[in-house]
Amino acid sequence: MARKPVTQDREIPSLILQGEASITRYAVKSPHGGGLAIEVRAGKSKRFVYRYRIAGTQATVVLGNYPALSLARARLEHAELAALVKKGIDPRKHVASEKAKNETALTMDELLGRWLDAQRVAEVVKPKTLQCHQERWNRHLKKTLGNIRLIDLTRAHLAQALEITRRATKDETRKGLGTLNQMLDYAVVHCLIEANPARLLRPKDFGASAGSPRERWLTVPELRRLWKGIDEDLGSGGSLAAGGRGVSRHATISLPAANAIKLLILTGCRRGEVANMRFSHIRDDMWTIPDTKNGRPHSVFLSRQAKALIDEQALYVNGDFVFESDRPKSDVIEPILVDSITRALRRFISRSLSDMEPFTVHDLRRSAATNWAERLDAEERVIELCLNHLPLNKLVRTYHRSRHDDKKKMLWQRWGELVELEVANDPQKNDSNGNVIEFIRKVK
Repeated sequence: MARKPVTQDREIPSLILQGEASITRYAVKSPHGGGLAIEVRAGKSKRFVYRYRIAGTQATVVLGNYPALSLARARLEHAELAALVKKGIDPRKHVASEKAKNETALTMDELLGRWLDAQRVAEVVKPKTLQCHQERWNRHLKKTLGNIRLIDLTRAHLAQALEITRRATKDETRKGLGTLNQMLDYAVVHCLIEANPARLLRPKDFGASAGSPRERWLTVPELRRLWKGIDEDLGSGGSLAAGGRGVSRHATISLPAANAIKLLILTGCRRGEVANMRFSHIRDDMWTIPDTKNGRPHSVFLSRQAKALIDEQALYVNGDFVFESDRPKSDVIEPILVDSITRALRRFISRSLSDMEPFTVHDLRRSAATNWAERLDAEERVIELCLNHLPLNKLVRTYHRSRHDDKKKMLWQRWGELVELEVANDPQKNDSNGNVIEFIRKVK
């Protein structure tokens, strides 16, 4: 007696082996034609199969085990394979190809590694930029996206990762989207995916649009509050002068971070440049920064006040880095982390300067530049050179480099003197008559 085809999922658990056979096959009714069946096997799980004839030969392809593969899903897969047979394509080759594709599919973490390796070989992007991509991935995106296979990636996955990142940081959400777009564009070019699912996502979708350029800068009195506050914080018992190792149990800020912040004020340099400062890059009163944001070496004149900070650091470190990390990841001496300067300043502001208008580490660079103009009446082109900003015009750029070294040196020197008189000290205490000293010498 012929067995009735299986029509509902609830019928499958009651299917049994017939007689002494090791396999009993039951036909499954499908709207997509015949050939779909479920096999009951001795000592094994039931499984769906598709039996078909192609090129005059009978063949069978396994769809999957029940109940991991449901009846509804088996019918959908049956439809796909039956359509292939109608086109003269053997489903076994298709299934083998899909299996190979799945086994070799890159995860998002593997894609990032391949993309970064390609960028390093091309040598178009600076190593520091590639490091930022890696750190951003590790810190904000890897946990959510790292193990997702590229072929399974959807826009929803990306949106979820960016939403999570936005809860912590707006700026890194915008930059994270940039990282994702670049690595996924690489995947498209190398035929790993058909389209980049990140291209339709925009920073504003996550409230992470770039804000207006910051205009915050600290006046000399504000810089004095910061400088004096740092000195008072360090004076609580852990400074070198007090016989400590530069870190007080009661201080908010460590000596290396404090001196780095002061050097930022004195030089107007970027935090990364100061954090990676080396003694081997200093010759007398000239500091040469080999790796800068614009890719060109930058020479900075070190005022007497800046040199004093560096000399103090020399008592505290063991290697070539002026600002040495006290928490290296290995036995190798490493510089202080760039972000540690930012965190140190943020903690200090929160504890000691909470009544001041908020400011960031980069605002110290803007503060130096603005005070060079406001207090020292320096010309714009000299300030731009001290900041290592390159003019767009190449002829002007060459002229700047060749004609203004003395003016740059004078500007840093005079700024160091002003900082000593009015930032590190109270100017009203420097004048025996009680008058505020007006400190201006035009630098042109």
